[in-house]
Amino acid sequence: MRKLFTPLSIKGATLKNRLVFAPTTTGCDSLPLIEKLIEGNVGLIILPDVSVIPSMLGMPSLDTLKWESYFKQVLSLAHAHQCLVSVQLFHPEYDIRLMAQLYSRRGEVSSEEIHRQMGDSMKVYADSLTTQEIEEIIEKFAIAARNASQIGFDMIQVHGDRLAGSFSSSLFNHRTDAFGQRPKFSCDILTRIRKEVPEMIIDYKAAVRTENPPLGKGGILIDELPQFIPQLEAAGADLFHVALANHSTLRDTIPAATHPLLKGEGCFLHLARAVKAVATKPVCVVGKLQHPDFIEQVMNEGFELAALSRQLIADPAWGRKAEENKTEEILYCTYCNARCVSSIMTGKPISCILHEKH
Repeated sequence: MRKLFTPLSIKGATLKNRLVFAPTTTGCDSLPLIEKLIEGNVGLIILPDVSVIPSMLGMPSLDTLKWESYFKQVLSLAHAHQCLVSVQLFHPEYDIRLMAQLYSRRGEVSSEEIHRQMGDSMKVYADSLTTQEIEEIIEKFAIAARNASQIGFDMIQVHGDRLAGSFSSSLFNHRTDAFGQRPKFSCDILTRIRKEVPEMIIDYKAAVRTENPPLGKGGILIDELPQFIPQLEAAGADLFHVALANHSTLRDTIPAATHPLLKGEGCFLHLARAVKAVATKPVCVVGKLQHPDFIEQVMNEGFELAALSRQLIADPAWGRKAEENKTEEILYCTYCNARCVSSIMTGKPISCILHEKH
């Protein structure tokens, strides 16, 4: 049996297998895809970008129990197939009040101008927050975690990019107070969540950037991982989900087949290996993973979990086919980004060009 399809126990919970649907923006109606993934033998689904404050775009958030009914639908579907569900908690990396004002004036303010001002705000936002505002944001993570626990989620993922990525990066964090110690913001979030929901599994999405070549701007510099990872573990992280840092362009964080630097299967594997070298907790690898034999080689390096996104969108039954060794039946993603990535920008239900051909 492939290691990918063996159980994994973490902090008292057991995943039926180690196949993860990576946190992926799936558009306005994600339930049909989620149901297919669950039926396709995914062991863990991570619901993406769930804000700890009200979403100005009307997306699910956990500042209150407003979205409880939707979340419980997902949980009911998943638990019926012994699939666990995590929720990815984040806070925006830009001034939400400014953005809300601009979005309310859409029509008179162009989308290009909104994105320009969003980028400008992102550059200074972490530095501009008062200590009190930071402490209030950390408390919002605790409230969201408590709501997640009450609803019945199996685990929480703290998004290490977004605002946490700004605080982690020397390109955005120039503070001279205690939060100028760049691991502190994320560590304080983890510590506060652990105090609020001590039994919950806490996953940390480690957003890693490199300088040579320059990839990603937020998050942790690869050479700084030996400094960051032990502190994140001590603060409460039970596992790490490793991906390339953002704050730059989707071209890098969701690389197409034609990307000049991030080529081939396992394109973020070097980042996960760097985390694995200093972590004592389980590590989940992600990045253009698609062939069962390749993933098995990766798992045999010692990685505990493997997360797929675009490949599972291309073929939600990938997990069932891979476990049954029906690899010739798998629809393999071409990483063209023609439909899946465009849905992130438009908010339309996510789709794949391969579905038009079959």
